[in-house]
Amino acid sequence: MNIIPKISKTQSDLLENYVYVYYDTETEEPFYIGRGRGNRVLSHTKSSHNEMVRERIKRENYDFDILAYGLDDETAKKVEAAAIDLIGIDNLLNKSRGSGATKYGRVNLRTLLRSLTSEEITEVHHNLIVVSINQTYEKYGDDVQALHESTRGVWKGISSEKADQAEYVVGVVEGRVVYVMTAAAWLPAGSTEYFVRGNGTVEGRIEFVGRTADEDIQDLYLGKRIRAWQTPMYYGPFYDRVYLLNGSWCADG
Repeated sequence: MNIIPKISKTQSDLLENYVYVYYDTETEEPFYIGRGRGNRVLSHTKSSHNEMVRERIKRENYDFDILAYGLDDETAKKVEAAAIDLIGIDNLLNKSRGSGATKYGRVNLRTLLRSLTSEEITEVHHNLIVVSINQTYEKYGDDVQALHESTRGVWKGISSEKADQAEYVVGVVEGRVVYVMTAAAWLPAGSTEYFVRGNGTVEGRIEFVGRTADEDIQDLYLGKRIRAWQTPMYYGPFYDRVYLLNGSWCADG
């Protein structure tokens, strides 16, 4: 193929933000989707940041198209996330679902509708362990098995006492509850198999086996907002009756 050497300043201004796709010229199947401005689409032919794409380009039978252009930055993120989710991350060489995936990517309609009118959780009457699953969600999105696996393990810093007292474990993405589980048993990390997301580091960590919470519990929490850090957080009666007071989480004891 004839590689375009450079996109001019005039052409770049007309293109604005765009979303592009690299594909196999023999099968016409896409293998990478990205977004950018200027010469971003050409950068992979010189020195891609993605080693899998670099190796694929060495085989030469590829070309690239612009999926959409004339976009602002936020719209480009939406288009990129939608395209990746439509094809499926497992069918591409992308390492993630795109920078806009957690905000704009594929999501269950029920969860989305709840989140669009989401309220801050102002009162907690259950013993909750709240875990951030941002990293796994960026790759797998609203895939039910991925949500299940990323919520149940593997965690550092959860004491056996709090684990035994916990009624529910809540998976949170960027402050929004996306999954709620009940734990049947807590185990040393590495005790069970993960089919989607892998085990990761297991030393000194724990995991649990369990099931999706009942509908009435999901109605209380799913789609609503609660603060979550990289390490698990405790909310509820087993943590001195924690409530949201004047915009801050406080212990009422």
